[in-house]
Amino acid sequence: MKTSVLSLWLLVTFGIISCHKTDPVDPQAYPLKEYTLDLQQARRWLPGKWKLIKVSTMIPNPSVPNVELIIDENWIRLIQDGIQTDQVDYTIEKSDYGLLIKTNAQPREDNWYVRDPGVLINQNRMYLDLGRAQDLPAYEFSKVSIVL
Repeated sequence: MKTSVLSLWLLVTFGIISCHKTDPVDPQAYPLKEYTLDLQQARRWLPGKWKLIKVSTMIPNPSVPNVELIIDENWIRLIQDGIQTDQVDYTIEKSDYGLLIKTNAQPREDNWYVRDPGVLINQNRMYLDLGRAQDLPAYEFSKVSIVL
């Protein structure tokens, strides 16, 4: 009986000691915690100049190429190392899975960013998901400026 009571007391004591309050989520570490699923809001936030800042793949620590997207109301221009390598027209649509950017991009090995990605977007960050659940890449962009 004493062993059972001692075991229970130790279990409760260590359980309480090991419980600790988690740190609040840093919005800089998780910039897309707040994003929109509203189609009209996404259409207002999408135009601008976006700089690639992070690549998410199955490969640890993938390199981040020097890529920018310049998006206006009709076109997405893909800039790599300061040179425009592609220009596609696009629409943004709502699906059962969230928002999608539909483009007329032809498959090439250097234009992944503009080939019909799912999109999470807020005013300053954009996350383009090409199918991360199926081990395809995802790309995070930061807004550099607003294109008028």
